[in-house]
Amino acid sequence: MVSLAATTDAAQGLADGVPDHIRLTGIALDDVRLLYVPVPKAATTSVLSALAVVAGLDPESRLRSRKLEATRSTTVHDGSLWGPEHRLGSRDDDELEWVLGSDDWFRFTVVREPVRRVWSAWVSKVLVRDPRFLASFGEDWFPPVPGSAADVVESFRLFISGLPSRWDWSDSHWSAQVDLIGPGVEYDLVGRLEQLDDVATEVANYLRSQGMVLPPVGNENQSFLPYSPGLFDREAHDACARWTARDCEAFDYEPLAYLDGGPDHDWCTRVDEALPMIRAITERNVRFLDFWRLQEAGADETVSVKLRAAGRAAAAIASSLQRLR
Repeated sequence: MVSLAATTDAAQGLADGVPDHIRLTGIALDDVRLLYVPVPKAATTSVLSALAVVAGLDPESRLRSRKLEATRSTTVHDGSLWGPEHRLGSRDDDELEWVLGSDDWFRFTVVREPVRRVWSAWVSKVLVRDPRFLASFGEDWFPPVPGSAADVVESFRLFISGLPSRWDWSDSHWSAQVDLIGPGVEYDLVGRLEQLDDVATEVANYLRSQGMVLPPVGNENQSFLPYSPGLFDREAHDACARWTARDCEAFDYEPLAYLDGGPDHDWCTRVDEALPMIRAITERNVRFLDFWRLQEAGADETVSVKLRAAGRAAAAIASSLQRLR
């Protein structure tokens, strides 16, 4: 087992110290004694989609999700679709300690190289104004819609430079992974996104021992834009290095190295080519939030139809952006 606990004490008292993130997002499948703790931007959509099949969730349930997600695939994060029987947060303390501490359970999670994870989160949630983040932070919080690759670089540098000192920017998508998944929980597997096939194989082997089959784990909800080690100037580098240091140490990733000179020409060209689609998906995310607010206020079925159409348009643009990677 892999443990992030500061002590090797037994499960007694686990319920008192378990991080809120585990309570809120953990998926527990009693039939096969499997617990998955999602880490945002570390293959969560892909893993949850596969586990939804194992859990026997109705695929049509995603159409009924009221969570503010811009694509149908990401509605798998809607805890209400899983029901209380699969949500860790619905358990009482005794059940919680059993799931988190018993040798009868297989507990796993997936982490990611922390710098690329922050970049991916910024692109998908900040750069293109994810509607759920718009609702939470307000439009003034977001950078201007970029007109060039240089604008993208500048906006990211400003974000990452301010991140260590802005507690009000807190969000699980760029929080330290070591805080999200521990301490106090012993995992049978802390996998890496970079070796997702190996993770899927180990989980599939466990499920096979329980008489279940894990469907293929896809590669959903990828970043719109490629990462470049030249994204950081000195100030942004130092801030990001501090921000990600604990994850690098906990999960044995290399610390962020400083590369002077900015992103290379090929990266800038690819980003410049993607700008029209980035602007389009940003506009649709903003409008998607408008429709969602109308629906939440009790708008008629016509608005609901338009809302679904907006979601399909956003998904199509995201697919087009992916082809540019």
